[in-house]
Parts: sequence; C-alpha cells; structure tokens
Amino acid sequence: MTAPPAQASSRTSTARTLLRGTSWSAAAQLIPLVVNLAMTPWVIHGLGAGRYSVFLLVSTLVSMLGTLDGGIGQSALRFFTIYAGRDDRVATTQLLFSVSVIVAVGALAVTAAVLALAGRLLDFFRLDPGLRDEAWVLLVVLVPVTGVLLLRNLYSSVVYARQRFGTMSMALLAGYAVYTVGLVVTVLQGWGLYGLAGALVAQGLVVGSVSVPVGLRYLDRAGLRLLSRAEFGEFFGYAWRVQVSGLLTFIGYQKDQLVAGRLLSAQLSGPFGQGTSFATQLAWMPQNAVGPIQALIGQRVGAHGAPAAAPTAESVQRLWVKAVVGWCALGAPAAYVGVRAWLPDSFALAGTVAAMLLLGNMCWLMARVLVLWGLALGNSGLEMRGTIAGLTSNVALSLALYAPFGMLGIVAATALSKVVQSAYVSWDARRSLPTRLRWFVRDVPWLAAAVALGACAAVELALAPHLPRGALGLLGAGLAAAPVAAGYAVLAFSGPERRQLWAGVRRRRRR
Repeated sequence: MTAPPAQASSRTSTARTLLRGTSWSAAAQLIPLVVNLAMTPWVIHGLGAGRYSVFLLVSTLVSMLGTLDGGIGQSALRFFTIYAGRDDRVATTQLLFSVSVIVAVGALAVTAAVLALAGRLLDFFRLDPGLRDEAWVLLVVLVPVTGVLLLRNLYSSVVYARQRFGTMSMALLAGYAVYTVGLVVTVLQGWGLYGLAGALVAQGLVVGSVSVPVGLRYLDRAGLRLLSRAEFGEFFGYAWRVQVSGLLTFIGYQKDQLVAGRLLSAQLSGPFGQGTSFATQLAWMPQNAVGPIQALIGQRVGAHGAPAAAPTAESVQRLWVKAVVGWCALGAPAAYVGVRAWLPDSFALAGTVAAMLLLGNMCWLMARVLVLWGLALGNSGLEMRGTIAGLTSNVALSLALYAPFGMLGIVAATALSKVVQSAYVSWDARRSLPTRLRWFVRDVPWLAAAVALGACAAVELALAPHLPRGALGLLGAGLAAAPVAAGYAVLAFSGPERRQLWAGVRRRRRR
C-alpha cells in the first residue's frame, strides 16, 4: 500500500533533516578519528607508553569533572530546541544568561578545589614520581579550561537548536587541526604533557571563536535578565536528573580505566583506557545523529505537541535501531582484530576490551531515541533512573566477576550492565511517559544481526594473521567488514527504507 503524498513527503523531509545534521556531525568526528587512528601508535612511541597512559587517565578525570555542570548543558539544549520551534529569542537569551552565571561560579569553585587536592588525587593512582610534575600541570590547566568550554558549549547548543550543524562541525574541525599541529610539535620537541596541555587550550579557543559569535545571532537584548525563582525551579527540577544521568553514565563508561589505574597503577592502565576510548569512539559514530534527532523531536513537540510528534519519533527510532545494531554487530569483531594489529603488543588487550564494550553499548544505543523522547516530554527522570539501574548492576556484577576473571571480569560487568540499563528504561518508559512509542526491541532485525556477526567474525579471524601492523592493519580490518555490512543493509532495511535514505542522500548532494 502506497503512503499518502503528505506522509511520504514528511518522511523524506525527516530523513533529509537527519541526514544533513548527521553527516556534518559525523564529519566532525570521523576526520579526527581517522587522524587519531593513524597517529596513535606514533604518539605512544613518542611519548612512551607510561606517559601516554597517564595522559589518558588525566583526560578521563578532567572529563568527569566536566560532567559536573548540574545537568545544565543537555537541559539547556532541550529548552533551546523548544524555544527554537517557537522562535522565542527572548526566552533563549534569558536562559543562556542565567545558566552562564551559574556555570561561571561553579567553574571557579571546582578549579579552586582541584588546585588544593591535585597532589592527593595523583597519589591515589600511584603515579610515577618522574611524571608527577607533568601530570600536575596538565590537570590544573585543563580543569579551568573545561569550565570555559562549558560556557562555550551553551552557545553551541543555541546553534545546534537552530540546526546549524555545518557551522559547528567546521569549528570543531578547525580546533582539531590546531590540536593536531600542537600534538605533532609536542612529540617532536619532547615537551611531554606540558605540550599536550597547551595544544588542548589552543583547540578550545579556536572552537569558541566560532560558536560564540554565531550563537549571538539568535539572542535578543530584551532577554538579558535572570530567570525568576519559579523558572529556575522548573529548569533545575529537570536538570538535576540530567546531571545524575550524565555523571553515572560517564562513570559507567570510564569505570574500567579508573579501576585499572587504581589496581594496576596509572602507567599500566593504558590498554583499558585505550580499549574504552576506542569503543566509545565507535559508539559515538552513530550518536552523531543524537543531536539532530533531539533537535528534530524537540522542535516537533514544541510546535505541534507530543501526540502529533510521536509518528516522527517512531519512524526515526525504526531506522536508528537497525543502523546501530548493524554497526555494533560488525564493529565488535572488526575492533577485536583491528585494534590488536593497530597498537603495540603491550596494548593488545585493548582489542578485547573494545569488542566487549561495543557489544554492551549496542543494547544501550537501541534505547537512545526512547530516552530522547522522554527528554523532549520533560521526563529527565527516565534516563536518570536507567543510569542508576545500570551503575548498580555494574558494581554488583564487577564484584561477582572480578575474582574469577580479574580486570576482564570488570569489563564484562560494564558491558552486561548496558543490557540491564536498556531493559529497565524500556520498562520504565511504559509506565511513566504519557505518550508512548513503539517498543524498540520490535525493530531489531535479529536474523540479519546474527548472520552479520557470525560472518564478520569468520572473515576477521581468517584475515588476522595477514594484517600489517599499525594503522594499515586497523584499516584492513575495517575494510574487511564492508562487504558484510552491505549484506546486512539488504537484509535489515526494507525497500522503502532504503529508498527513503537514498532520497535524502541525493537531496544532500544537490545541496
């Protein structure tokens, strides 16, 4: 049965909007990812495995502090998308001004605390005395810089809410280019962690020089005033749940590296940190669509209400689930083989860590559109309760699996906790959301996923002994999965879905 012209046009418009936003976001991640993959073995050799491991650990600690923004960042994006749907620039300005004041005060307080406690924090991870001064400088420089980045990201959220994805992607790429130059110079000149700190500062300045001026275009001077007490209460009643969700999610992702840093030492935690980082980067490739999806759903809810927006959300969810299942099912065996060929032998365990975490992330990724739907409806508690369930199960499983399996048992616990988290959110949404979406598990192409996983694993393991070392080995493992990916697309996506996506691609090319 053929869809009505209006419905078909709506679907094509949705696909085109998501494709435009996702393609820009993916470019901003894919290009740095390719450069990282090519440079990481060289950087590990230039800095030394111990110093590189310390860099990963300090970066994780600073990133964790960056999540302590009171939930303001993601909450502001949600409100900005609703305001964008109504083109309410006064409300946008008032919210931006109010939360900027809070972020600035909080950043100063956290910076002061880190300056006082940095030494004890480094001692906790049994840092090599020869690397202590470099690590201390890196830590105390990146913490205030992170506070400035949180302010910058508020302006970026205004830009994203207006679906100016290309502008932000170009800014991020320009900042990464500056960081890459700084990284190369640091390695060649032997500046160690001091040079990396400077390169990260320069990167933030470049991105901010673009996002802030563009964000100002969507503001109105009439909104330069603080929110009322009632408005603050409404915003933070939503935001504190987002804060809990964000912090617990981050801890869940980075727990393995932090535990390895404590049990094994900062210098020996590198394989777990790199494996976690690689799995996170692969998981973030499809999540480049999350920003456009959130903007699209938020604007539809703001303009037409939840019942009218639900069909759009379900259509997006159907495509999303099929895409992320295929991505992770193929990515796990490719990561296991590719990472082992890519990194030095001392980091070989990173391939196992990446594959395990990627399979766990697949379960959580399937529920992302449902979580975004809850956020658009103002139910930030859905994600918060899910992350609490996930972290609780993570801790319990880690205690149970550490004795028989060691650190790999802790990694397995992290992967299994994502299954628990996804199942809990699915159950919770049915009882707490006034407008429900179709159950995302019904959109999983089970047969196609099982065939793709088995075929990809067979191809990768057969190819493993013949792969070259370094970035070419990782590239070879990725290319080996491409034919299987094409077969999965034929099995998993229906003809109308493939035509819908292809129509978006052709329209994107004409633009």
